[in-house]
Amino acid sequence: MIKTLNIVLITTLLLNTSYNYEYNGSTKAAVSIVGGIMKAKHATNEKKYPRKNCPVCKGKGWYISGDDITKVPCGYCEEEIKNPAPIIKYH
Repeated sequence: MIKTLNIVLITTLLLNTSYNYEYNGSTKAAVSIVGGIMKAKHATNEKKYPRKNCPVCKGKGWYISGDDITKVPCGYCEEEIKNPAPIIKYH
């Protein structure tokens, strides 16, 4: 996806510079958007809140959607495991 986007941008620049016209605008916005998209692809939120401290669902495990109709499972927290599996060590 990123390679395709880069190829499209380079092709656009090459085609635009081959014509004889003067552009007095700014390309700062387009470059900022492309940079933001490329950065967002690599950004992940791997740390989740404990269920009891979650600021989104307030410990319920779900929250009401933006249209106030459906309950959405909370993806920002994880339930604490009460009885974790024992760790078996082999010597």
